[in-house]
Amino acid sequence: MTTQIRELSNDHLVAIAPSIGATYAHHRASDKYSFVSTLSAVNFLRDSGWLPVSASEVSSRKGSDRKGFQKHMIRLTRSDLMVGEHRMDLVLYNSHDRGSAFVLIGGVFSFICSNGMIVGDKMAEFHHKHIGFDPHQFIESADQVQNHMIKVADVIDEWKGIELSPDEKGIYVSAAHQIIYEEPESAPIEPMKLLTARRYQDENKNDLWGVFNTVQENAIQGGLTGQRADGKRTRTRKVKSIEKDKKLNKALWILTEKMAEIKKTVG
Repeated sequence: MTTQIRELSNDHLVAIAPSIGATYAHHRASDKYSFVSTLSAVNFLRDSGWLPVSASEVSSRKGSDRKGFQKHMIRLTRSDLMVGEHRMDLVLYNSHDRGSAFVLIGGVFSFICSNGMIVGDKMAEFHHKHIGFDPHQFIESADQVQNHMIKVADVIDEWKGIELSPDEKGIYVSAAHQIIYEEPESAPIEPMKLLTARRYQDENKNDLWGVFNTVQENAIQGGLTGQRADGKRTRTRKVKSIEKDKKLNKALWILTEKMAEIKKTVG
């Protein structure tokens, strides 16, 4: 398993998600809108030691005039934030269609499953409007995310040391199931299906971090066999929406934090 950072150039970022390369705002933006390109923000972060490693953008309907301005996401990291089998990330969100300010939020990437998580802690989330954008405050927010993510590495170790009983695992996945599906009774899978291991080393995981990883990956990546309301077999879908990915990730992280708090209280 390699932990080498594979930095993406600006050209590569734009090739992956063209909206990152927008050089002006969507025509419906108001006169008060102050255009700050995503690439400028990336360059500010680069100058502070953050290296972009992945990117994506929301899909745009064919013929939509928002194409090229839609919401996008870039994950960045630093060499000093590679911790064992995990990488601590800074996740940047933005758009140029009035849909999003700059958002900086902490994230965790697992090398084992190539899966990206979002930290649900408000201490690792900052919003910067385009109007009055201040590069210095922007970098200060990135620094605060970095400081928090150093602590998150310790949280991961703590969660690895929390063992869940079968009943506790059942409670956890039931809560996660309700987070993932707005109408749980109509979901294609039962809660316990979320514990399906994708790799042999994930089988029979009982520690909180392992359970969380399994549930989170299944929720985001999809691919679990299930059954539709009409009785036909189906597979759960991968989450492709940037906003839904962030929402689910944050909610599952907070759920895991609460479970850890309960275990420490009763344990």
